[in-house]
Amino acid sequence: MSSERIEYDKEEQLIKVYRSFDKAKTLVPKSELKRWTDVVNAGEDDQGRPVKAVRYIFSNEETARYNQQPVAFAGLETFVQSNGDAAPVGDDPEFSVREDFGIDGGS
Repeated sequence: MSSERIEYDKEEQLIKVYRSFDKAKTLVPKSELKRWTDVVNAGEDDQGRPVKAVRYIFSNEETARYNQQPVAFAGLETFVQSNGDAAPVGDDPEFSVREDFGIDGGS
């Protein structure tokens, strides 16, 4: 079973998406990533709160690493929760075009 919990940090203007999946190698759905990318691009969420960033916080390090590149490519942050603290995961994505991730269908 997968779960999602969302928190808003007013001070940092940050949405934290706590995400977990039953299977470690499960990708966040593209439609979900797009939703949060749209929020970041708009600069506010559906409640009108200012948003500078969206941070995915995974409960499992393997899941965080598996999702890091697509999440980063979507312009979002990837973190893993360990011992009560959240730590950043990974670097920028290694692919360069949207088709590499399957975001655009191409021709």
